Amino acid sequence: MRSILCVAAVLALPAGLWADRVTLKNGDRISGEILLVDATAVVVKTEFLGEVKINRAGVAAIETDRPLSVTLKTGERLEGELAVEESAARVRKPDRTEMSVPAETLEAARTRELQAAWEREQRRRTNPPLLDFWAGSISLGLATARGNARTTTLTSGATAQRATGFDKIGLRYSQIYSTQSTRAPFGVTANRVSGGARYDRDFGGRLFTYGSSQFDFDEFQDLDLRSVLGGGLGYHAYKSDRSFLNVDVGGAWNREKFSTGLVRNSGELVVGEESRHQLTQSLRIFQSLTVNPNLSESGQYRLAFDGGLVIQLNRFLSLNITLADRYLSNPLPGNRKNDVLLSTGVSFTFEQK
Repeated sequence: MRSILCVAAVLALPAGLWADRVTLKNGDRISGEILLVDATAVVVKTEFLGEVKINRAGVAAIETDRPLSVTLKTGERLEGELAVEESAARVRKPDRTEMSVPAETLEAARTRELQAAWEREQRRRTNPPLLDFWAGSISLGLATARGNARTTTLTSGATAQRATGFDKIGLRYSQIYSTQSTRAPFGVTANRVSGGARYDRDFGGRLFTYGSSQFDFDEFQDLDLRSVLGGGLGYHAYKSDRSFLNVDVGGAWNREKFSTGLVRNSGELVVGEESRHQLTQSLRIFQSLTVNPNLSESGQYRLAFDGGLVIQLNRFLSLNITLADRYLSNPLPGNRKNDVLLSTGVSFTFEQK
């Protein structure tokens, strides 16, 4: 590394346009255009070797002949030529007056272009546009048999999530449609569509509040539409870059309309938990469980479980295995209480950093 820096210094010195200088503690000197100075590094653009990143701990002195945008740890912003030595930093302003501060109070120094880009990114992080920071997947599964059995099953799904430092929006959709012509009566054997949205917002450390909506159609439960609107409070029991565990409690209003003409309205208590774990770079598991005791009809309840794993094949494609369980304690006469769906498929994934 020392030899590379020496070559950079020798090649860059004759170029009159590259006047900023970085002096290392071992005595080497690098000339070029200083782009960035912060607590960990100094980035210099040299004439022949391009950008060189230097560990700040190995730097003895910095001197620029071009104005930089200088930010102090106090939040004060200055602009001017910068000179940094072991204990002091001096900023020469455009009016040629100088300001000297302790070197440890220097937060960062950037070119005007980099400073403008940094400020845009900070505004994007603290007040991001609605279309920023989305990640999710779109999946499709198809199974068909021809011969002694004649069946076709189509599954599809989509998830999208926008997470910032203080709130989260989640959207989901799933569908299954299956037909058979093996034995009479021929026709549809499964037809279900579900979708929902949820908004979480953090406050008070680990606490968060949420609002949610859910919509379901299931031909074989005679369910034309179930609409559930609710909200409540939650707690981040565990949260890291690779996994999280949330628990929440709240209330909801449930309206169910059946193909028989029956309409049921009820209030519900909502108790739920959700977790996700990035086990390896390419393997992720997830699960969520929600129990909805019926407050309008004592003893009745609904239960929803979703879980599975995602195997990332490359940047855009992944293999999904999911299990969904929906339990209704009071279905219409002649219908089963429990519906279980196991599906596999290939997904297209996307993520905005």
